[in-house]
Amino acid sequence: MTSLRLTVHDDAAQFMATAEPFLRVAEAENSVIILPVGRMATMPNEDDAGSYFASVTDAAGMIGAAFAGASGSVLITAAPDAAVTLIANDIADRGRSLKSLVGPLPQCEAFVRTWRQRTGQAHVLRFHLRHFELAGDPLVSEAPGALRLPEPSEHALIADWHVAFFDELGLPDDQARARRNLARRIERGFVRLWDDGGAVAFVGFGQGGAGIVRIAPVYTLPRYRGRGYASAMVGELARQLLQAGTRAIFLTTDVANPSSNGIYQRIGFRPVADHFHFDFVASPA
Repeated sequence: MTSLRLTVHDDAAQFMATAEPFLRVAEAENSVIILPVGRMATMPNEDDAGSYFASVTDAAGMIGAAFAGASGSVLITAAPDAAVTLIANDIADRGRSLKSLVGPLPQCEAFVRTWRQRTGQAHVLRFHLRHFELAGDPLVSEAPGALRLPEPSEHALIADWHVAFFDELGLPDDQARARRNLARRIERGFVRLWDDGGAVAFVGFGQGGAGIVRIAPVYTLPRYRGRGYASAMVGELARQLLQAGTRAIFLTTDVANPSSNGIYQRIGFRPVADHFHFDFVASPA
């Protein structure tokens, strides 16, 4: 392979200016980077401080990229092993502490080999993830109730549900940070409720440049599950987003959850790529 160059970008805007054309080649899977980093470039928060943005190029152009935010998770794109090794070594050289890794399986395997050599940490699989893209008009299923914006009096309730969503998945996250991020999303109009005589479920989404949207999270209060709310909520949100001019809609599921995979495929989402989420843990003695 020709000589590789690793560039660590000063901020999100600089990274996007360089990496966006590369990221959009595989837009569905790379939307997990495009949307949060794009938001950081245009609407930065105090929690974004200290984020890491890296790209790797060879003589022909960009061949890989990585992003690590405040949650302690690093997201990597498809890239040659040598490029991934450069990124892992650079993060280790900087003394960054990582909680998890998300990316395509071959790239995750290349990263963890170097990471274990440098830090002694092992890795365990938490999720096998599948990225979906909406193909055509969504099927909007019928369920009692309607999609609406949250009322100010409901913001604290939705924040509680957001924390419950993370707890249910077993995702380690700072609750105060999760609540702040959810509050900002509500303020920016990126949260909807399903109302059936009161709020029973909520859905969030994020918008990126060039007319793309990622839907997440999707949460129904446990006692209201099995009534079709999630299907109706996501289908109706997708319909409204497309009506408003959205070009492409993505979401991600846990492959081990047949319920959510079935729901989204019935709406019209089709699988396009897989990612894997590994947690870093202390190596056994």
